Amino acid sequence: MAYDPEKYREKREKVLGIKKRGIGFGALAMAVSFLVIAGLGAVTIPQAVSYMTTRNLDDAIFRLESGASWPDSIISEMNAVKGVATTVKDRNDTRLVITYDRRKVTTSGLKAFLDRNELKTTLLNEVNHRQHQATMKNEGEEVETP
Repeated sequence: MAYDPEKYREKREKVLGIKKRGIGFGALAMAVSFLVIAGLGAVTIPQAVSYMTTRNLDDAIFRLESGASWPDSIISEMNAVKGVATTVKDRNDTRLVITYDRRKVTTSGLKAFLDRNELKTTLLNEVNHRQHQATMKNEGEEVETP
């Protein structure tokens, strides 16, 4: 019968006075690794999710040719259009910012919808939604997300 060193390990350690203290290096390395990965995940995952939800969104900014304020009924009607995420009037009610999914609707489709409602409009700008949010944040205006 061969000598098995593991069988008498505890007795040898007791005789030699070896005491186990604290946690092992492997457990400590695992704990530190977990904390680093969890911290990086907490920073990057919300940004990735935000990007994935807004990557196909664009903003179209319209103005009435008459310069009048936008009727309140147009916002609810515009939100009912397939592909439109949000419709917001600016603080002076002169511009209408329509956030839409560019895969489902185009600015020409939005313009056609406004023409069907007998509103003569001008497309002022068409910009990526994330870029528009960043611009609004830099200008100090309220940023509304869909």
